[in-house]
Amino acid sequence: MKNKSLTQFYITFCLCLLSSVPAMASAYWINVKGSGKINEPVNIELCYGSMDEFGVRRRDAGKELELTGDFQIRIVDPKGNQQLLELIMQKDHWLAVFTPKSEGQYRILGINDKHPVIDRSASKGENVLPIDYIASVYNVGTLIETNNNSLQTLDIITIVEEKKVTLKAFFQGKASKAGTKLRVFNPENWEKEIVLDKNGEAVFYTTMKGLYIIRQDWIEPVSGEYKQVKFNSKRHRCNYYLLGQ
Repeated sequence: MKNKSLTQFYITFCLCLLSSVPAMASAYWINVKGSGKINEPVNIELCYGSMDEFGVRRRDAGKELELTGDFQIRIVDPKGNQQLLELIMQKDHWLAVFTPKSEGQYRILGINDKHPVIDRSASKGENVLPIDYIASVYNVGTLIETNNNSLQTLDIITIVEEKKVTLKAFFQGKASKAGTKLRVFNPENWEKEIVLDKNGEAVFYTTMKGLYIIRQDWIEPVSGEYKQVKFNSKRHRCNYYLLGQ
């Protein structure tokens, strides 16, 4: 099966939710702006803010936006070549730019392993060190076969055929084990749970246009201390961002 091209001249991806997904929660997201053509720059705007009562994301500044710059964003071109992008601070976002040199699918990947510990000691809960991964794609011209290997600790790859979405989840370079549960959030933030089969794959169908978030979590049972705050475990989270048609 081959991915079908998505018209994504302006794509908004909600990123890296640090808790569950209430409608008004603050979060990171990226805007990807490009023409979909070779040799024309693509702007990736990495933002922080919250969703208002009308479902519109409002950008915030301050400390949380500053911490957003800790993400490492890279592009993997259709031939598998990787490019680490520089994030430059703007008034209300961080900006990274790349220029596609050939047609095909460009994978957008990222990691932030510098989040502060989620300190739950006041409520006698366990402290968690969050590590977040980004996974998505940007399509240029006619799609060709791409490198579908896992490129980060938690990774997700999708094959889109109209409303049918086949996804494959990875853990440490191998297909995630059968029975692993993933969560899919539709554009209205309704949540659906899907379960991977023996091949580490699952299927769901989009029901409306807009952003779908596919999430894979893994809790690493390791304790330690980060920035003078102790933690009981590490929470690895990969969010894949898909613009449904």
